[in-house]
Amino acid sequence: MKEHQQQNDQELYQLEDEMKDMFSSYVVKTPTSQDTKALLAALQPAFNQISNEDLEEFHYEAKAPSLISQLKAQVSFYQWHFWVASTIIFIMLTLYTSSVDVSSAPVFYMFAIPLSMLVGVFYTYQTWNKQMRTIEGITPFPPALLLLSRMIIIFAMNLLFGLVSSIYLSFVMSQFYLLPFLLHWIAPAIFIFGVFAYCMMNKGVKIGFGMGLVSWIAIFIGTIMVRDMSYRLSISSSQIASIQGALVILGILLLFHAFRRSLVLQSMEQ
Repeated sequence: MKEHQQQNDQELYQLEDEMKDMFSSYVVKTPTSQDTKALLAALQPAFNQISNEDLEEFHYEAKAPSLISQLKAQVSFYQWHFWVASTIIFIMLTLYTSSVDVSSAPVFYMFAIPLSMLVGVFYTYQTWNKQMRTIEGITPFPPALLLLSRMIIIFAMNLLFGLVSSIYLSFVMSQFYLLPFLLHWIAPAIFIFGVFAYCMMNKGVKIGFGMGLVSWIAIFIGTIMVRDMSYRLSISSSQIASIQGALVILGILLLFHAFRRSLVLQSMEQ
């Protein structure tokens, strides 16, 4: 047994000696100052050639950040389970609303869709960890624009799902008027998102969430009060539509200001 072990050791030593010369050329040595000087001398002709060429050939015009390109790039930020969960929520909302009285249906959508939008925005920010913010902070696009583009994806998703759900209800519910129903929940959603985006870009993320929630609660309570008073004060449908139109315009203006602000904002306040 001992003789067999010695024989194996000798074979290993012999193999090591045979392979030593073969692998010696692959051993990485620490470069000396002479090696560095030799490398710079070899590269100097290329440096001289570059310096003699027209500098305009190497001029690079940086393109302005594009919100559209960011929206396309940031869709992959959300994983499949987020889309599945969002779809299930809207299916449940649609099925539940289809079983209630048609006069109560707008209230459910005005309550649920802005809330779903704010929850989705909160999920987006919570999953945007510090390490990822650091990496994205050195990209050509401002970090605030990246975050705003993800918020807009959430907003657009809720609008799309709500639109599809509303069209479905128009077929399964009697005395259902699609346009007033859409305006009843789209106007508050646009205004709430505009308030959130504006406050987030100017005052920080936490204040943005706070003002978004305050706006959502205030509009919900105000809508219920106007609905109750409309029977006593004879508030016409055109007056309600005018208020909703004003909310849409104001929300779009706030969102546009937030976009302009995101182009120059290099850091996001907590």
